Amino acid sequence: MRRFASAARGLLIAVALLVAPTIAAQTVGGPWTLRGPAPAHQGQIEGIPNRPVSGAVEAIAPHPTNSGVLVIAAVNGGLWRTTNATAASPTWTKVGAELTTTSFSALAFDPTDTTHQTLVAGTGRVSSYGGVGGALLGVVRSTDGGTTWTVLNPSGPLSTVTITGLVARGTTIVAASSSGIHRSTNTGTSFTLVSGGSGTGLATGAVSDLQGVPGAPLTLYATLTSGTRGIWRSTDGGATWAKVSDAAVDAVFNAGTGARRARIATGPAGQVFVGVIGSNGRLAEVFRSPNGTTWTALGVPLTTEQGGVQFGIHPGGQGSIHFSIAADPTDANIVYVGGDRQPYFGEGVSGSTNFFPNSIGANDYSGRLFRGNASLPAASRWVPLTHNGTANNSSPHADSRAMAFDAGGALLEADDGGVYRRSSPRLTTGAWSSAIGNLAVTEFHGIAWDAVSKRVVGGTQDNGTPEQRDATQVFDIAHSGDGGDVAVEDLSSTAQSTRYTSFQFLGAFRRRIVNASNSVVSTVFPALAPVSGSPAINPEFYTPIATNDTGGNRIVIGAFNGLYESADRGDTVARISTLPVNPFFGDPLVYGVPGNADFLLFGSGTQVYRRTASAGAISSIATLPSTVVDVAVDRTTPARLYALTTSAVFFSSAATPAFSNVTGNLASFSPGTLRTLAHVPSSGALVVGADRGVFIAYPGSGYTSWSRLGTGLPNAPVFELEYDPTDQLLLAGLLGRGAWTLTPIPAPTDLLFANGFEP
Repeated sequence: MRRFASAARGLLIAVALLVAPTIAAQTVGGPWTLRGPAPAHQGQIEGIPNRPVSGAVEAIAPHPTNSGVLVIAAVNGGLWRTTNATAASPTWTKVGAELTTTSFSALAFDPTDTTHQTLVAGTGRVSSYGGVGGALLGVVRSTDGGTTWTVLNPSGPLSTVTITGLVARGTTIVAASSSGIHRSTNTGTSFTLVSGGSGTGLATGAVSDLQGVPGAPLTLYATLTSGTRGIWRSTDGGATWAKVSDAAVDAVFNAGTGARRARIATGPAGQVFVGVIGSNGRLAEVFRSPNGTTWTALGVPLTTEQGGVQFGIHPGGQGSIHFSIAADPTDANIVYVGGDRQPYFGEGVSGSTNFFPNSIGANDYSGRLFRGNASLPAASRWVPLTHNGTANNSSPHADSRAMAFDAGGALLEADDGGVYRRSSPRLTTGAWSSAIGNLAVTEFHGIAWDAVSKRVVGGTQDNGTPEQRDATQVFDIAHSGDGGDVAVEDLSSTAQSTRYTSFQFLGAFRRRIVNASNSVVSTVFPALAPVSGSPAINPEFYTPIATNDTGGNRIVIGAFNGLYESADRGDTVARISTLPVNPFFGDPLVYGVPGNADFLLFGSGTQVYRRTASAGAISSIATLPSTVVDVAVDRTTPARLYALTTSAVFFSSAATPAFSNVTGNLASFSPGTLRTLAHVPSSGALVVGADRGVFIAYPGSGYTSWSRLGTGLPNAPVFELEYDPTDQLLLAGLLGRGAWTLTPIPAPTDLLFANGFEP
């Protein structure tokens, strides 16, 4: 170990700061560590041991002949592969780490490759969290079973759109998107727009799905949901097309303001099923054709709840995102459909106090899936695929996204919780099980570190509020639904911390005392009672909250109708400003600094606001070029302030703030959208999280000279950063790849030595 006299070390630091602007284009710091969840237990599913969830999976590609091999595409979690998919707890391997995004929307094997090694995937932004995602690349291709991937036509027409359907047939690749059908005949070297092209027969318009037919590689089907809406077919691999939907089908496609989405399922006998999502976000009709020429309406699944209220597969009206359909591989009459969530028994009945179980035995807002049989009368055509349609009243997570059969005949389903398997799908004797294993694709949008118990706590998209159980990557869910912002007060005691959690709209806002062993000592649901003439809190869907950085009982809550402050841990609240804190991105709210518990800094719109004293005014101190997504303060020198937009970093060192743009060379790393920042008081470093990494700058360069921080962090959107000075640890919450930590944070001298200035 090298030892330096303080004077020599000071000199080295000074030299490092002087040369920092010239040595920034590099990576500094050690490896990031995945904390999880992989998976989280006690999720919003039923009848499956431990109720595991992970995160949203958009597409699944079962191996054509080996049921143990499965490749999936997560919403913001990237591409994954397992070779033991039928195990009770499959082992997943992350693949495609060489790609600059983890946001995917389509995936398929190429059936013309008899070795089953060729797959294609399409990128897209399809998160239920407002469609947020990382970079769009277009189409990527693998020829080694999904281990490595190559971007096709990187700057081509598909590199700026979300891929909605994808078919590979050797050198021919056909892709669907909102801009229509694109086709390549040179293995993706170039793509040509087919929609509206001369001689193609295909009308212009958005295409919401594209599917091939098993055993007929040149036959493709597409659904247009704008322009000339309806069902289209190609029999020459996508070169030419003809409209095959009839007037009755087209009437459903054009009802109201038009179909929002239509998905296709095809079977080996040539049968075609199409489910149409209406303008209200609900399944409007399912059509069947034995050959793509004549069509029969099958109706939609319905259950009758209290008061005679009927619900289809989309009680939540989320069919534009959450709808799956699959054709049975052995019975040409059978089709499977999946929607968003279960309705409770009294839903839709004014004043009802009845909730669960509902009419099919659901006890939670779990998955809503049905089996349909076209050979049966309408009254008995549709039956539940979950709950009383199973042997054990089981159900996967809500919000279905994809279904497919594996080579062994099991039905696989992907949703916002992960991947699940249904045995004996044609019978009521089957049951649901988990295929999640160690899959780590959680979409964190809020995160906190508990320095007392050394645990991660976070709010997620549709997988509640997971909390790290122990040193493993297993988490337990404290709240279900959509996790709210989280905050931990861990400064007042080394024996206990106070955790604040909720679900969407500040629902079930909870205050828990947790000891160092991670055991809950007490739980209180604070009343949030308004005082001093304040109106009641009107929460945001995602409501920012913050504990005070000096410890104690003080918290602030950024509601839709203003900023609220509490001196008694949320029992009572007083509105101190009518300004809303910007929600969703970055959580731009700082409360308290050492020596001044009344300090406040927050972003509202494009303005940065500050309060420096209890009775002081909350004043705008800066107007940024666009929305403020995050703010930070130097705890040791509170006049030093930092602010962030999606494309620029700002810094002020004056008591009367004058913010300067210090983005410097950050754009040279192609970080994508900037989302969050944190300050490291021990070195004065500023850290920024973006779509493709975390970056660090030091005060010696005026925060204009940036380096990539750490190695091994996935290219998923970094939604929140928190630096914990007690443990000298940086925590990152990724929207799609879970929670990661890095320690120690390199000081300027580490940056110096990394560039050859070794004494």
